[in-house]
Amino acid sequence: MRSFFLFSMLLCVQLLWGQAAGNYMQYNNFDPSQNARYQSVSKSAKLVSENVVEIKVNALHNKKASSYVAVFNIVQLGRTTEETNTLLNNRLNAFVNGVKALGVPASDVYVDMVNFLPKYEIDATKKLFSKKTYTEVPKGFELQKNVHIRYTDPTVLDKVVTAAAAQEIYDLVKVDYFDDNPTAAYEELRQKSFEYLTKVRQDFLKAGIELDSAYAIAAENTWVAFPGNRYESYQAYSTQSFEPIDKNAAVSTVDKPVSRFYNAVPANDYDIILQPEILEPVIQYSYNLVVRFTLPAKTKAQPKSYFIITPSGQLQPVKLD
Repeated sequence: MRSFFLFSMLLCVQLLWGQAAGNYMQYNNFDPSQNARYQSVSKSAKLVSENVVEIKVNALHNKKASSYVAVFNIVQLGRTTEETNTLLNNRLNAFVNGVKALGVPASDVYVDMVNFLPKYEIDATKKLFSKKTYTEVPKGFELQKNVHIRYTDPTVLDKVVTAAAAQEIYDLVKVDYFDDNPTAAYEELRQKSFEYLTKVRQDFLKAGIELDSAYAIAAENTWVAFPGNRYESYQAYSTQSFEPIDKNAAVSTVDKPVSRFYNAVPANDYDIILQPEILEPVIQYSYNLVVRFTLPAKTKAQPKSYFIITPSGQLQPVKLD
């Protein structure tokens, strides 16, 4: 009975962990023991050499975007160039007017011509004294344009998509995130990193390691991750059969939905994190600082020499085995 109770408790813990972790980890064979975010023991420290101390500082800034640009693609087919252009412009103008009604100014809407190409079909003709010939002949035209829409409130995008769908525009190509002052983010990360370094040097001094008198060299690196590059996809589904499947029976499968989600840069490798809580996709600025201190090399102790003074006042060395 006790063993059954213990097994039940372990099963409940496993189910609770799976529910809290999410479907992505479950259906992608995610092993928490192989991921740094779930390891209980951090990476071990390494010594560069006997008299060299190296300090690394990693800083991360999760910053909300100041503006966004959504790009929609519009495709229109027509029999003639005039018909194709007219049909597309009617949809485009209605869409732009709907966007302006949401409070987006005309200066924040840009229309980009993509291509204007003829469409062909195969025409079979049989000539006298020759075999049947297949010839491509124009049957219509295809016109494509992109609409770039800039906005500052992320909730506006849902209304823009509704306005696009009203004009049979369903292709949201991408959404770009912009920061009007990225330099400020890097400057703040650099300042916080050097403050952190100063604190570490003070702690080393308390431990008897004087880094102020050491020869120091430093290197830094920066990079940024935009939300558009941090989306991942997965399929969450399971198949079960309560009856044995006849080997001769035809099995028809259904399309499994593909889920996409924003997967931010994990914060487990960072010493400093600004704005650690993330509710919406953000621009993630990263700063890395490496400082190497070379301490004075220890001098080898010279062997001690012993002398005796003779009665005549002379010094004579004494060899000790």
